[in-house]
Amino acid sequence: MKIISWNIGNFIWLKHLPGKGHYAFQSGDIEEVATLLQKENADVIFLQEVPMGEDVDMLSLRFKDHPFMFSISAYDRDSVSLFLSRYPIEEVHHTNSNDYIINSVTFFPIHLNAFSPKSRYSHVQNLLPDLPKSRGIILGDTNFWILNGSFFSRRDKGSYKKIINNHIDILKNLGATCRFFLSLDKIFVTKDLSYSQAKITKHTIGHIDHYMISTVINL
Repeated sequence: MKIISWNIGNFIWLKHLPGKGHYAFQSGDIEEVATLLQKENADVIFLQEVPMGEDVDMLSLRFKDHPFMFSISAYDRDSVSLFLSRYPIEEVHHTNSNDYIINSVTFFPIHLNAFSPKSRYSHVQNLLPDLPKSRGIILGDTNFWILNGSFFSRRDKGSYKKIINNHIDILKNLGATCRFFLSLDKIFVTKDLSYSQAKITKHTIGHIDHYMISTVINL
């Protein structure tokens, strides 16, 4: 089962500046995003920072071979995280989060605060009881500032250590996941899962600053 995680937001914070509009950047990029995703031919696609409305509708139409879709509202912005899957998706509710079971594998999506290590640490602390202990994948944009294996913040280092107590960072030695040379995006898998072909796919699509990350889970 091939999976992809990708933050396709492109400088989304510009929308909050006077006279700036996020959609001016996104509109020309979303078709290129869809084309690249289709070439990858993944079974499960997890996208972050997808603007609500037309972009979600377009992706739904372009990925008719992924009939199962689940959108997750973002708590701090006008966007959603989006699961596209060739297989049924079962949502499981927890106290502080939800996870999603696809093909007997638990997917735990994360998208941590972009600006505050303290907020990220607090969020991870709250999520720890809900993280999958077996046959599970944690994926998404951690916003941990990691450059060549070194952390900018001791709080991010602490958050990371808590996650990898029971999980493997399969992209650890593969380099930066964004144009700013940082390893922000992660796929963590529980130690009982077999995986292969962990990959970071670089691109030159418009203002999108994150790279696509992917792996194959051997069921």
